[in-house]
Amino acid sequence: MKKIILFAGLFLFVSAASTINAQSIGNRSWKTYISQPINDTVTLHIYSDSSHLMNSQGEIKVRSHCKINGDTMTILDYGTEQMGCADMKGVYKINLSGNSFTLTLIDDPCEGRAGALINRKWTEASKL
Repeated sequence: MKKIILFAGLFLFVSAASTINAQSIGNRSWKTYISQPINDTVTLHIYSDSSHLMNSQGEIKVRSHCKINGDTMTILDYGTEQMGCADMKGVYKINLSGNSFTLTLIDDPCEGRAGALINRKWTEASKL
């Protein structure tokens, strides 16, 4: 009886852990189309502590420090690319649904970044 209870508990724990992991947008690539000023399909690569946005030619447009905590993503751009808002932190709520997500603005002083990220459907491109 103890083995059955232990097995059931272990099964529930593994199921819960895999569900939590599956609900993250981290360590994946996501695509969407962004009109002005990019006018291109872009890919957002999100890693455990960083991210970057690439156009369809493979040029990196923005590099960011990225932190995901539950359903909240915090972004801080850095680098020498012409796009982005260095030293301005943006905070967004992640709304994940299957293999796509949208972002809702919580707080971001960078209007350009907020305009590029929110109100659009990001679809999974590939696993990293």
